[in-house]
Amino acid sequence: MATKLEKKAGAPYYLQLKNILKNLIHSGNLKEGRIPPIRQLAREYGVSINTALRAYESLRREGLVAGAVGRGTFVTTTAGEMQRHNRQVLLRRVIEHALEEALALACSIEEFSEAVADLVAEKRELMRKVHLAFIECNIEQLLYFTDHLDLDPHLHRIPVLLGDIQKAKKETLEALAGSDIVVTSFYHVDEVRERLEQLGKPIVGISLEPEINTIIRIAKIPRQSTVGLVTTSEGFRAIIREILANLDLRFARILETTSRSQEVVRELAEQCDALLVSPQRRQQVSEVARQGAEVIEFVFTPDRTSVNNLKVALLELQNRGKS
Repeated sequence: MATKLEKKAGAPYYLQLKNILKNLIHSGNLKEGRIPPIRQLAREYGVSINTALRAYESLRREGLVAGAVGRGTFVTTTAGEMQRHNRQVLLRRVIEHALEEALALACSIEEFSEAVADLVAEKRELMRKVHLAFIECNIEQLLYFTDHLDLDPHLHRIPVLLGDIQKAKKETLEALAGSDIVVTSFYHVDEVRERLEQLGKPIVGISLEPEINTIIRIAKIPRQSTVGLVTTSEGFRAIIREILANLDLRFARILETTSRSQEVVRELAEQCDALLVSPQRRQQVSEVARQGAEVIEFVFTPDRTSVNNLKVALLELQNRGKS
């Protein structure tokens, strides 16, 4: 196993780092299945944070690791599973096996194809009847979460603010009572379970992490810059501050606001070399940012393992509905 980067090997540094981490995963020697922190990896191998992030993202896209701010990055598969990790190949094997079983029952390929199409249509119809409630503490994350989570588009999605549950708003509790399944981030799953225990709904926690391209763009901002944080809620702003601190992304000055006033935002933007904004504030900030200032939308995505767990929960819900 390589212990250092080959400067003249030709392969990009992030690919070399990725292979080093893969070897660590294969060896099974990672303590508690935890991948070294980004800053530690960058320091040990003498590369930039961007390079380390690209290596991590490459592993994450393969489904080999998952992580959340404040908890670290962890291996999501064993060495044996890594060798079998190819979803399309596995899916093809399942289909081939089912087709062979159908042919053994003297069914034609056309009959098999029609049966598969009928089953898919049935599943879609069941999904149309599922009401899924999303719960988050701030409006930015909630709306992005609701609109962009990679799930069946036929699902009915109900966005709910955690604060409305804490205030026991009647209309919020009625909406949740009419839902079939509740989804929230791991930050809030314990509180949500406690507050909604009487509803008896399945509650699924998912891990959210900042999109890698967002972090790479922020890491490229010169450290002597003045950076603005413009969000709608203080909660979202606090999350951004936490991420910057965890990644040791420090700047000369950081100016912050949650104000909706165009004049307040303009006054802040005029002082900034770059601006980090929540999804709902991008257009407003872009209109008043000074020439040359980069406006970076801070986007979160759920990790693959969490999404897969949610899909399993939805399938279980469908199966109960059929029985």
